[in-house]
Amino acid sequence: MHHVAVLVLLLLAWQPAFGQPKAIIVIRHGEKPDDPEELHLSKEGVARSKKLVAFFTKDKHAIKHGLPTVLIASHPTQRGHGQRPRETLEPLAAKLKLEIETPFESRDYAKLAYVLTTDARYQGKVVVICWVHEHLPALAAALGVMPEPSKWKDSDYDTAYVITYPEGKAHLKVIAENIR
Repeated sequence: MHHVAVLVLLLLAWQPAFGQPKAIIVIRHGEKPDDPEELHLSKEGVARSKKLVAFFTKDKHAIKHGLPTVLIASHPTQRGHGQRPRETLEPLAAKLKLEIETPFESRDYAKLAYVLTTDARYQGKVVVICWVHEHLPALAAALGVMPEPSKWKDSDYDTAYVITYPEGKAHLKVIAENIR
């Protein structure tokens, strides 16, 4: 009986490493319109979403780990906020013929991080997450990045986090160029 308990404990301890993706690339949604009541991407944001296709399919930084196999955006709220992340990924989803998962609202980044790092469905996958910028540093920390990255600037649409797990520990690389 003692051996069974030890085996169960070992399996539970091993579970987080089992579900780790090959790479998680985190970006902010495209530009907002000037009108704060508008819930969709601006013309610039739509243009950026189209240009992101090349970043994820041709850019040396992004495809170093392979093409994305999972696309995740924050789920829109009941009031319609949070639609821009999905809209930002739509051209990439069309190009790669992938569905966009929207499992959680932006404030639920810790739930997303838990699922990504413990669910075997994501093991070895290249995951792209498009989220709202207010939660991106905390999302990176929830994915295991220490220390938590500094606050994401309101005007920054060009940065990406690339999180990998060499030897089971989160490693962050910040890319702050050529994302458009």
